[in-house]
Parts: sequence; structure tokens; C-alpha cells
Amino acid sequence: MSDNEEKIDTPSYEALEEALDFMKKAYDIMKQQALDVRKEKEAFESVTKKLEHVHFASTIKLNVGGQHFTTSLQTVTKDPGSMLHAMFSGRFDTKPAEDGSYFIDRDGTHFRYILNYLRTGRLLLPDDKLVRQELLEEAEFYQIRGIIDELRPQPFRGSKILSNEQKQIFVNTWLKEKLNHSTFVLLYRASRDGWAASKFHAMCDNKGPTVTVVKSGNNIFGGYTDQSWNGKFLRTSVTFSPVTQ
Repeated sequence: MSDNEEKIDTPSYEALEEALDFMKKAYDIMKQQALDVRKEKEAFESVTKKLEHVHFASTIKLNVGGQHFTTSLQTVTKDPGSMLHAMFSGRFDTKPAEDGSYFIDRDGTHFRYILNYLRTGRLLLPDDKLVRQELLEEAEFYQIRGIIDELRPQPFRGSKILSNEQKQIFVNTWLKEKLNHSTFVLLYRASRDGWAASKFHAMCDNKGPTVTVVKSGNNIFGGYTDQSWNGKFLRTSVTFSPVTQ
């Protein structure tokens, strides 16, 4: 070969092996992706066949204990964790009665509140203790979490001392008989409001029944009184006033 002739590079054996190995890996990846797509398609077709007999119109008629309601499929399936969502999701063979309505064997007295909550996300209720108790029971049946959270008593909200487990112990042991169906308003927290006796009395005197929780070192104790504070100071961390709904 003369100096003027251009040299031609030929791939080495190692380079060819590397290229072939790369092509094999690329082929394996594409093969696996094709297999995954096929499996997804088969799964989708299987679900489609199972649900071929299930069809829900966009308008739903409900018969709740003899009371009839008309709503939309979008409304009854709005809460993904609820019984209503499960009922109309296609997972169950839910069929209407002869009149086209779906029967639910519950008292329909307060069902309109449930539907309105699902429609708007807001719970509007009369200031009636019995209505709230009955609606809470219905919400627990239908598993409408937003209504449950709003109506179920949440004692000691705002406490920095008690854990959630300890809060339940307080309610189930000390307060079970005294304060059933009550909420609690935080009146005083020493770490927030200061430790002065005057501050405690300014915020806690003449407030009616209270629950006091005290933390001293690693020890937690407290008590309930149905008498109002009236000037006698107790060095405490948090004091709550129960308010009966």
C-alpha cells in the first residue's frame, strides 16, 4: 500500500462482538415490552367481557327505604371509598327493580343530606342533635368519609400532649358516660398561652365543664369536672371545654 492510498479501517472482532451484544439486549427489551403490552390488552379484554352485562345510565333512580331519589351516576360514584361508589362501579352485578330504581334497605329520611354533600362537598344541616346523630349512623353505613369526619366527635383536637391513642383512652374510660356525642374546644394551653395564673383564669373561668390534661416530666394525668373554674389555679398544660352538639 502506497503512502498516497487511503487506509480503510475494518472493525475488529471485539467491536463486532460488542455490537451484536448491544443488538441482542435491544431485542430483549423490545420483546419484553411487546409481551407487557399483550398482557395488558388481554387483561383489559377480560374485564370488558365481565362488564358487558353491566350498564348504568347517566341518571340513577334510587329507592331508599321507600323514598325515591333521582341523581346522576357522577354523584353517587364521587366518593371512591363509599358503598355507593362500589355499588355502581361495575364490580358488582347491581340490577334495578322493575320500575328502574335501585333499592337500598335503609331509612331514607336523611339521604338527601348525603346526596347534597356528594354534589357540593359541603354539609348543610339543621342545628338538631338527633338529626346529626342519625345522619352519622347513615354516613357510617354508606362509608362517606367526609361526613363521618365532620360529625364524629374528635375530642382533644389541638392537644400537643396526648397521642391519638391516648385521646381515645380518655374518651372511652373517663368521659364515655359523661360526654357522649360532644365536641371539645381548646380553652388554654400553657405552652401557647403562658403559665401565669391570671392567664389561666382569664381563659378558663366560668366556662362550664372542663377536662384538664397535665404533663409533668414523662407523666401524663388529668381530670374532668362539671364545675366551672372560679379563681382556684391549677398548674396545667391544656384545658378543654366540652360542647354538646
